[in-house]
Amino acid sequence: MTIQAQVQAAQAEMTQGMLYEIGDRVGLLRQVLAQLDHPEETFKIIHIAGTNGKGSTTQMLRTILTTAGYRSGAFMSPSLRGPLEQITIDGRALPAADFLAVFVQVKQALAQLKLQPAALSEFEWYFVLAMVYFRRQQIDWAVIETGLGGEFDATNALERPNLVIFTKIAYDHMALLGNTLTAIATTKSKIMRPTVPVVSYPQQATAAEHVLQQAAQQNHATWWQAQHLTTQIEGFSLTGITVSLKCELFDWHHLKLSLAGEFQVANLVTVLTAVAALQQQITLAPAVIRQALTKVVLPGRLQVIGQHPMVLLDGAHNPDGVQALTATLRRLRPQRCLTLVLGMLRDKNYQQMLTLLLPQAQQVVITTPNNPQRALPAAELAAVCHQLAPQLIIKVQPEPKQALHLARQQTSSQDLIVVTGSFYLVKELLPDA
Repeated sequence: MTIQAQVQAAQAEMTQGMLYEIGDRVGLLRQVLAQLDHPEETFKIIHIAGTNGKGSTTQMLRTILTTAGYRSGAFMSPSLRGPLEQITIDGRALPAADFLAVFVQVKQALAQLKLQPAALSEFEWYFVLAMVYFRRQQIDWAVIETGLGGEFDATNALERPNLVIFTKIAYDHMALLGNTLTAIATTKSKIMRPTVPVVSYPQQATAAEHVLQQAAQQNHATWWQAQHLTTQIEGFSLTGITVSLKCELFDWHHLKLSLAGEFQVANLVTVLTAVAALQQQITLAPAVIRQALTKVVLPGRLQVIGQHPMVLLDGAHNPDGVQALTATLRRLRPQRCLTLVLGMLRDKNYQQMLTLLLPQAQQVVITTPNNPQRALPAAELAAVCHQLAPQLIIKVQPEPKQALHLARQQTSSQDLIVVTGSFYLVKELLPDA
């Protein structure tokens, strides 16, 4: 059996569906980690929750730590090229052979607890595998993203983080997290731990910030957030931004970030605030931070995959993410006509996303993301688009690669195509690594 076949056989033993809030998931995972002799206690942890910006924040911080000489892991989702890339060390994805080794180790621990492999969801499996792999590789730091919410998320099994970060909190997964920012922030705030410093996004909505600050006080945790912030964007393109930032915590001039998008400025402020907090624990030299920010890579976020016409992939999949995308597009393409390739999930707020996106476009190609359980069929999405924008040119091609091919045929070489609406759509169209 090939190593890839072995990996697929192991993955087949995991429960593919979501087990969120089915029983005490966090308690169960703590039992599993205890049976494995607490791998998560062998390295330092930055735990990140939020609605948008987690990926950017994670990659910036992980790159800074690696550049500073710390062996650094990251646990992120969703994966774009395959689930093994959810687990990385110094930017390199979990190798298949190491996956199989840690899979056997975790499976044995489950057996000792009289549990079958299917007792854990796929996401829970990868979280535990990450902890074991990080211990085996003797990393110094791990940057760990929550998957969904905070209180009931698998990653909340972590009991001793060294820093907790909240990126922008907005509306998403309301069926599970609640219909108000207060409810959503309350769920996410549960990753805080007594006396562990807390960093917050600089432009947090008032309702969310109130919840987070109150929870930080209850945990006797130092609150880190940039106040009296001044920003000046000095360069802006699809290859990145140059910006000067100043507040009471830091003063950076002509800082270059290799991620595009105006929305990345606030994420960068969150990262620099986290750096200020981390300086209480480790040394991160200014030159190292500058160098690291020029090397950050984040596939699927404003990623250029073609020229003439230019093709951008962006995984915006909720109204706040779409709003950030449209703001960037207005700044980047004042003279270019826009063709959208859209695919969305039916459990997202796609009506509001379309309300933001459709006025930007001259034409739209509708497709169906590769998620049979949750995808909104192209024909249904097209019908909603016709209702919202009856004058817009709308075409339907359910197969994503064919949809992009059609968009290229219909778009002049000087104009722009943006593929967005779901990470499942972006995954389908991502170029081979």
